[in-house]
Amino acid sequence: MKSEIKLVAADMDGTLLDGNRVITKYTQNTIQKALDRGVHFVAATGRAVNSLPKELAAMEKIRYGIFSNGATIYDLHEQKVLYKNHFQPERVLELIQFLRSFDVMISISQNGQAYGERKPMENLDYYELDTNTREVVKGSRKIIENLDEYIKEHYETIEKMTLIFRTMEERAKVWEELKQFEDIQYSSSLPKNLEISTKGCNKGDGLKHLAEALGLKKEETMAFGDADNDTEMLQEAGIAVVMENGLDSVKKIADYITVSNNEDGVAKAMEKFR
Repeated sequence: MKSEIKLVAADMDGTLLDGNRVITKYTQNTIQKALDRGVHFVAATGRAVNSLPKELAAMEKIRYGIFSNGATIYDLHEQKVLYKNHFQPERVLELIQFLRSFDVMISISQNGQAYGERKPMENLDYYELDTNTREVVKGSRKIIENLDEYIKEHYETIEKMTLIFRTMEERAKVWEELKQFEDIQYSSSLPKNLEISTKGCNKGDGLKHLAEALGLKKEETMAFGDADNDTEMLQEAGIAVVMENGLDSVKKIADYITVSNNEDGVAKAMEKFR
């Protein structure tokens, strides 16, 4: 990696994690070498803080993370929020009421934890999810009885909403319907999902604020991604790297296309630009 790169931000699912949802030893070693040189390595993910991969959580020199698609920048060492761009709870309650008329599973992220309702979480077979999406959903959400009641009882800001659909047709319908709301933005990171944030909240905004907090210039940053929700981050980075398994629409904005997440694409690009 070139010496002027001082911050590397990497998406998780489909990027840093391989098809078995792990970070290989080869990639772990490459990250550790960068950390030892003083480079900041940052998870930039749609996941909440509690879902940081164990391989990264074990690396003592990893200090910061960009979570919930940029809604929260978190200092893992001091265990505090450095920056947040959240929904107000009343707005989420309004959006949930609107979405109840569609065939969709709704979850929220709040205070670094994702929450899903018991009935759909115990009936995941209905949604006919691929293995990776199913495991991400099962492994990340704490089960509650009812989102509306939970939000009213825990009336704090909310990082994002995540929707899971049974069919791509229903997803497309909701995608169109959500266009009427000017105060939100949304994207997708997995098949059959949509992730809704407040307007202006995205991984790119998170990367920009973290770089500013660290006193770094854009040209000193590198970002890795594969999906729609990585777009703004890739545009904000000094070097934008997209995985070979990434979407064609995302590859169009890449400075460099690396090999797939199953071939240690992040590590190999980090070594190339060393």
